[in-house]
Amino acid sequence: MSVVNRLVVLLPGFEHMPVEAHHRRFMREATKTAPVYDMALREVGALKVASAGDAVSVGEFRLLAAGNNWSTQTDFVLYGLGDINLFYAARNPVTRVLSGILALIDFIITGTFFRFVTTSWRYALFFLYPLVIMAAIIGLALGAGRVVEEFIDGGTITPLGVSMAAGLALVVLAARKMHFLLLMDDWTFARDMARDRRPDITAKLQYVIANAATRISNAPADTEIVVAAHSMGAICALQILDKALQTNNARRYGLLTVGSSLLKIAFHPAANALRKSVAAVARSHTVWIDAQSLTDPMNFYKSDPVRDLNITNAEPPVLVRVRFRNQLCDETYKSIRRNFFRVHRQFVYGVEKRTAYSWHAILCGPESFIDVAARGGLPCDNASCAQAALKVPEIAPV
Repeated sequence: MSVVNRLVVLLPGFEHMPVEAHHRRFMREATKTAPVYDMALREVGALKVASAGDAVSVGEFRLLAAGNNWSTQTDFVLYGLGDINLFYAARNPVTRVLSGILALIDFIITGTFFRFVTTSWRYALFFLYPLVIMAAIIGLALGAGRVVEEFIDGGTITPLGVSMAAGLALVVLAARKMHFLLLMDDWTFARDMARDRRPDITAKLQYVIANAATRISNAPADTEIVVAAHSMGAICALQILDKALQTNNARRYGLLTVGSSLLKIAFHPAANALRKSVAAVARSHTVWIDAQSLTDPMNFYKSDPVRDLNITNAEPPVLVRVRFRNQLCDETYKSIRRNFFRVHRQFVYGVEKRTAYSWHAILCGPESFIDVAARGGLPCDNASCAQAALKVPEIAPV
């Protein structure tokens, strides 16, 4: 089935990027991907960006894609969740580190961390990563002070000063090279969302949810609706569709989550509202594809949100295994594989080889979302393009 009109709600992850930067990246990577899937891609008009008061920015743009005997028009609504990220990043470094430590402790004492361990041990290692960085900073800083104390007779003040200076320098280095402060902000945000601790941030997210749900409800009946989310954007995606279903639960929506951090918050005992949204979507006619990759330590590889949240009488998502190595040339893959932040973003980057998964080909191409889900991915012909589905539930017509 070829789709002519599509509305895509785009929800990016937790990144320091405004709407304009996300749009530029989407266009750059879509242009790179288009010839791989035999598509000609053209943007119609310019990006339109609007912001209502303290709410997040919203960008709108339209793409026309065409190929052999087909053409598709896709209207994108891109929400600037980076505005929320910038709020956390604007705090002083001490506050950012301390709030991150409190968040990590919260996830441990509530047992959430141990659910990470039993669901995806690689994600548990990602959780421990900032703790390892902190331990290394403290150890090296104290070591520097001990060295000074050993060779310089300056009492206790000089070694203490050296330790503090070394610790500060190491924090700056870790922030630049290992995204340390971004990680601390990320965990602080996760805790705030689970416990609903920040009414100002909740208000921004509620604006996104209400605005997107209204746009979905107002879309013509013949328009395909897809809510597409990367990483932390999945939390907002489930809530948007939950609200849209409250207005019209007969319509079939599409949900694409890639490199999802949904379980990061949903596993927290306090996140009851989010779990209810997941259950509502899973029990509806929504067609859900969840793309995961073993290479990415920041997603819950081989998880099933419906199963792992103990949601009954619900359809599981179509779980799609993505092998970045098969999508990229050897040189490109080798250049990114040791940078786990870059690997995490590969879900929304362009590809150099055709496989069953491509962010841009799914969102811009002629295949209907329900057909992509039923097949377990995009159509492929060559041997390296084997079906990626881990589990493909039968998708019956409404």
